[in-house]
Amino acid sequence: MLGFYRSFEPDIKDSTFAWRIHSLKAKNLLKPIRRGVYIFSAKPQFHPQVEPKLRAIARKLNKQFPVARHCVWSTRWLSEWMIHQPDRFLLLVEVEAVATESVFYFLKDEKYKNVYLNPDENTLERYINEERESIIVKPLITKAPLEKEEKVATPSLEKILVDIFVDRKLFSVFQGSELVQIFNTLNRMYALNITRMTAYAKRRGKMQELIDFMTKNTHVSAIPSK
Repeated sequence: MLGFYRSFEPDIKDSTFAWRIHSLKAKNLLKPIRRGVYIFSAKPQFHPQVEPKLRAIARKLNKQFPVARHCVWSTRWLSEWMIHQPDRFLLLVEVEAVATESVFYFLKDEKYKNVYLNPDENTLERYINEERESIIVKPLITKAPLEKEEKVATPSLEKILVDIFVDRKLFSVFQGSELVQIFNTLNRMYALNITRMTAYAKRRGKMQELIDFMTKNTHVSAIPSK
């Protein structure tokens, strides 16, 4: 990118170049796809519709656990990117590991129904998969990429994609051809930050598996080298 600028302005200063990159990124006109590599993009930034129930949970967590990093999201967000529409949904409440039990009991005390703490496969099959909507409290991975939607912390698209790829039992309805469809649709609609995605997958111990999956099965390009 610096070489591109210097082909027009040979004397451009590093500080000026850095400012221009920052400005273009802030306007969503330039998207990083890996370290030092950018693309110009007119693709919009994803802004999820945070439903009232999720917003209320987030507001209560902000008040009750002000220092605990957390995020909330719903698998309903995935529906528009799928081939077949699911009829059961999960509300995900992810919070720092040390606070998961406290958040779980807090939500129970707040009279929320169908709340589960980091459920195992047996619980998923016997209970959660039979309910129309469940709230899942699970540990938030350290340095997971998050966004802010009107003071509500939500996962980035990159985090959502990695999570549904890694947590295959929890997100069983999104596997197979649906997973490929979701990756391809999001890649077409939004500019994905591949470095952010693979860095998060590495923290989850699945970076190479994710790269192999995207390379062999999807249209997602610009995969960083090892």
